[in-house]
Amino acid sequence: MFTLDQVTAAQKNNVESLIGLTAQAFAGVEKIIELNIATAKAAFSDAATQAQAALNVKDAQEFIAMQSAQIQPLAEKVSAYGRKAYEIAATSGAEIKSTVESKLKEAQAAAQSVVATATTAKKK
Repeated sequence: MFTLDQVTAAQKNNVESLIGLTAQAFAGVEKIIELNIATAKAAFSDAATQAQAALNVKDAQEFIAMQSAQIQPLAEKVSAYGRKAYEIAATSGAEIKSTVESKLKEAQAAAQSVVATATTAKKK
């Protein structure tokens, strides 16, 4: 029913699809890693700045005021990180979903073609 060339072509297509999906997944992971590295660098820089500022504090009230002033910016940074991480995950997921749906449509069309060919051959 199937020729060796058809089976080979189908296997080649499957491997290429898997490689493409893997590349898309790694691209998303790479973006998350880049975000995490940038976030870690910024956090280290902020911590160093805070440590320097803490060394110049004269009393407890000044220290508490300095710490309180950092709450809002920190909350904004955490929120921005979450938004960016979600955006990366959503975009990567959408790209992978689109690719999988496309490949499923191709597979469905190929299966219908095989059934049609088999049905036609059986009638002869």
